Amino acid sequence: MDISSEGLQTLAAVIREGTFDGAAAALHLTPSAVSQRMKALEKAVGVVLVQRTKPVRATPDGEILLRLAAQWDLLRLEAAADLAGKPEQGDPAADPRDWRDVPRIHLPIAANADSISIWLLPVVAEIQRRHPVAVEVLRDDESHSTGFLRAGQAVGAITSDPRPVRGCTVLPLGSMRYLPVASTEFINTWLPNGLRAADLARAPMVSFDRKDTIQLDLLNRLTRQHVDPPVTYVPASVEYHRAVELGAGWGAVPATQIEPALAAGTVKKLGNQHVDIKLFWQYWKLGSPIINDLTDLIKDSARDFLV
Repeated sequence: MDISSEGLQTLAAVIREGTFDGAAAALHLTPSAVSQRMKALEKAVGVVLVQRTKPVRATPDGEILLRLAAQWDLLRLEAAADLAGKPEQGDPAADPRDWRDVPRIHLPIAANADSISIWLLPVVAEIQRRHPVAVEVLRDDESHSTGFLRAGQAVGAITSDPRPVRGCTVLPLGSMRYLPVASTEFINTWLPNGLRAADLARAPMVSFDRKDTIQLDLLNRLTRQHVDPPVTYVPASVEYHRAVELGAGWGAVPATQIEPALAAGTVKKLGNQHVDIKLFWQYWKLGSPIINDLTDLIKDSARDFLV
């Protein structure tokens, strides 16, 4: 099987741009040349790699090669950086090159909003201090973030899915604990008689987005029956926490995030229930020093915040 880097580059461009014409413009080729490259690559591997729709989509086999294209690009750029050598930071006598001029490698990672808000950003800052990379954080619900891995759009993902994506390693990180809380005023208004199912059915509930099921899981535990409350959606981690604290509704907030408000008495817990969401770091099986270092940083940072 002869898989050329030229073919991988063309496949990635076709999927990224969504059309053969767009890929041709990005690669400075004719649409005919792009079509010929794609046909040659599909003939070499013996399977169909793209669905020729608008926009063009990768088939499951195409996603495997998309991941290979991204991995090849990372290794190529990493090798180029190593060959060029890293200029000495702040020592022009030792090396006249300015370390700030070193080209940075695109490093996309996927994560859920709460991880980004609570413990992931120091990792982003540190990996960029250690390596010539520019991190792109792709956000999605923890139960959906591995989609970026399957599509070759991320080198790794913080996820609640322990099933390994093909070609990836799974590292358990711990659990994010969520507590059901509400403001004192909200409790007095909507739940004056405790956690009765009839009251919880009409009390406003705050969810992150329509993929978020944590509140409903807690609601089932609190009431032991199906209830369908009105829902307010606030799709940002810090703002979600603020909405609950301001009385927009009750919600499930990460314990480490809500502890100051609990201590100050601006919010109270609803019962003694909690939900623990197990998180994993899924990442490419690749001999990459950058990914190895990133994995160590993620493991260390998660240890300080997860249970």
